[in-house]
Amino acid sequence: MLGFNETLTFRKVMGVGMAGTSIDDSNTSWIKTLFWGTLACVLYWGLFHFAHEILRFAHTTGDACVVNQGGETLYYSTPTAEACATKNGTLVEGNWLYVFIPILIAFAVSYIHGAFTAAFWDSLGFKAAPNKK
Repeated sequence: MLGFNETLTFRKVMGVGMAGTSIDDSNTSWIKTLFWGTLACVLYWGLFHFAHEILRFAHTTGDACVVNQGGETLYYSTPTAEACATKNGTLVEGNWLYVFIPILIAFAVSYIHGAFTAAFWDSLGFKAAPNKK
């Protein structure tokens, strides 16, 4: 059985990468993988870094009562001014356009993560089977 280095050397000598792709094609696919992987990492970092703001947008699509309680922010939907005042909260006017922010984030995560996954498997030499009709 050949070791990892011997297998790699054999592939270099033969000029073939995994699954019959050429070494040059493999380098291009690794660049795509690194690009989409980096973009996915930045997107996930942004999701965690700005989680509080994203939650605020999601909760204030409609009018909300925002209550800061022990370092935690609580949101109450469909509040009245009196009910919000009893909880020492702030009445925030909602904006219906905020509903699109989580939807756009979900589409971006789906597209970028999918592109990264496709490039990753492509760089390893795995291809989808063609459709049989």
